[in-house]
Amino acid sequence: MLAGAALVLATVAAVAVVARTAPGHPTERVGAASQPGSRAAHPPLRGLPVTSTSLDLVDADRTVPGDIGTLASQRNLPTVLWSPSGSGPFPLVVFVHGYAKGPADYARFAMALASSGYVVAAPSFPLEDPAQGFPLDRSHLADESGDVSFVVTSLEQQAGPLHLVPGVVAVVGHSDGADVALLAGYGPGTADRRIGAVVADAPDPVPGEPVASAAPLLLVQGTADSVVPYTSSATVYAQVRAPVVYLSLTGADHLAPIAGGTPWTPVLDDAVARFLDAAVAHRGPVADPLDAVVAGPPLATVQTRT
Repeated sequence: MLAGAALVLATVAAVAVVARTAPGHPTERVGAASQPGSRAAHPPLRGLPVTSTSLDLVDADRTVPGDIGTLASQRNLPTVLWSPSGSGPFPLVVFVHGYAKGPADYARFAMALASSGYVVAAPSFPLEDPAQGFPLDRSHLADESGDVSFVVTSLEQQAGPLHLVPGVVAVVGHSDGADVALLAGYGPGTADRRIGAVVADAPDPVPGEPVASAAPLLLVQGTADSVVPYTSSATVYAQVRAPVVYLSLTGADHLAPIAGGTPWTPVLDDAVARFLDAAVAHRGPVADPLDAVVAGPPLATVQTRT
């Protein structure tokens, strides 16, 4: 278990920013900084020491379905909580892992985000995490969006002891977890209005017609993704009815940037922290999340859409 670990995020030179335009007409503006005069209320937080704890969350009212019957009468959602030092309060971020993975596979990223002033809760999902012992089945992602809502409710009931800002929630997911994050933010019949921002790294398109939302989306994908077609993110970019920032990691594959140790890793970490600073925490040099994400070519490009 990780405890008392300190992590300092790398920064990325701000050499390219994308101007906001009408839907369907993104325009890049190279060599320009964000417009001055629009500043968030507080400076950004970086490099905070981080500790982790484990929580046994159980939804006794919902089952784990299988192909030929119910696999479990309740949904066990063991959750790793990464918390920054200080009394806070800090915004809550629910992190959703990918297929055949678990929270430990994303510990590096979760620590990086927590060190920027966020309480990061990473539940294990019954049909996606091999550690749970069930046959893996990605056909029940809508159930996992319900798990996200359950985790939010459970943790908000402990907002004081956990040093959470009441009612301030973001969801971040990778791969299948990105699909779940989109369902939790914008899915028809699954969207949770408490979610104030979504980060989807390498998602599939949203099934059905996404609901309109004011919650902004940071969409991330490597252009050389060998698991999820890069065209999927382009579909999501056009599909979601919310403000969108689209960060393309030039030449990056599927898992490596978020797992760590690649040239794109600090770009990803910095973009997510900046986006959430503007979208939910009201920190940093700009107040609008569409102006918050910057990237230095040739590692990444950015598009935005209102």
